[in-house]
Amino acid sequence: MVTINIITIFPEQISSFLNIGMLNQAAEKDIVRYTVVDMRDFSQNRHRKVDDEPYGGGPGMVMLAPPVIRAIESLKRPGEKILLAPNGENFNQEKAKAIAGKDITLICGRYTGIDYRVRKYVDKVFSVGNYIVSGGELPALIITEAAVRLIPGVLGDCKSLQEDRGYPVYTRPQSFRDMAVPEVLLSGDHKKIENFRKQNQENYCD
Repeated sequence: MVTINIITIFPEQISSFLNIGMLNQAAEKDIVRYTVVDMRDFSQNRHRKVDDEPYGGGPGMVMLAPPVIRAIESLKRPGEKILLAPNGENFNQEKAKAIAGKDITLICGRYTGIDYRVRKYVDKVFSVGNYIVSGGELPALIITEAAVRLIPGVLGDCKSLQEDRGYPVYTRPQSFRDMAVPEVLLSGDHKKIENFRKQNQENYCD
């Protein structure tokens, strides 16, 4: 069974997403085990504080290193430790394939960022795009879904993994507002249809 740990200050946000759809089915099949860790549980401040003002001044708050590091060290199966940050490596399908089936820990930052010393305790830093969101929770869920769907037994064989991506798909009506379904898809010629789809689909299988 694969273990996916997610360290966050918003565990409810993460858990609500993991409890629906394909991700929940993977857990019910005992293919994946999710561990959602509340970073505040590792704060030694009586107010469960996990941030403070940055040294050197500047706007915003910085997440403290000790609670994050203690949360990482508390895990029984941390696997590959991945920090989510805007300046990380661009996450893509190849990276999803590389972590699929492995134990991983995803660390969600917030505020201005996490104390840079945390990076000594992680293996990789990933970004999900050239834009900024309020925290690492949504990127962590994107990475989780991209990786889990590639684990054998979650969705099926490699062909089924591609059904919702790649080539254009159409259904009834045949014509709508002067937009028609490509004739090749109506031809009944399976070879031509297969060629059409191959020409319009990136191959995600090995």
